[in-house]
Amino acid sequence: MSRALGLGAAAVLSLAVAAAPSAAQPASADAVRAARPAAHPAQPAQPARVPHPVLTCKAGTATPITFTPQLGQQAATVTVSGALSLTGCTSPDNSRPRLRSGKLTFTGSALASCTGIKNATGTGKIVWRDAEGVVLGSSTVVPNLAGIDSYNPGDVLLFGEITEGVMKGVRTAGNATPTTDISQCSAKGLGGIEGSGTVSFITAG
Repeated sequence: MSRALGLGAAAVLSLAVAAAPSAAQPASADAVRAARPAAHPAQPAQPARVPHPVLTCKAGTATPITFTPQLGQQAATVTVSGALSLTGCTSPDNSRPRLRSGKLTFTGSALASCTGIKNATGTGKIVWRDAEGVVLGSSTVVPNLAGIDSYNPGDVLLFGEITEGVMKGVRTAGNATPTTDISQCSAKGLGGIEGSGTVSFITAG
């Protein structure tokens, strides 16, 4: 889900007024020093760098996200692999106007069950294309679930950080709705899942 974050920043300027001594009362050395301008006046605070999306895309499974062994009611270490198609990409801040689509392939492992996933590790690669389908470059992605459990096992492909290539340092976040029937996962197990949603690529300013 695209999360547009806004933050207002204001700089406050403080003025100090020194009272001049009367003619009948000579100014003390301390008063003279206090009335002098500061050698290093305080600088106005700089606006904070605000996280914002540089790219948003529709996301859908190009191949099912598979779990080996299959997911069950109890959490177990599983191998996770799959691919997402990224389409209809737009750049809200116009910093990445040429990136229009991509394909993310991923393989890794996680502690997962029918109801959640954590401790995800692995690596993925996004190949980016422009509106004409010309390859513009690639990004290496590692999962990042921010140390919290996720209710959706497919989220392992949506939350991450780009460590190399196009948009290095940018984080990814998204949401997806399963299109696979997962109602029998606890009773029969689940070996794969498909879905669709959105993903945003977010920078820190």
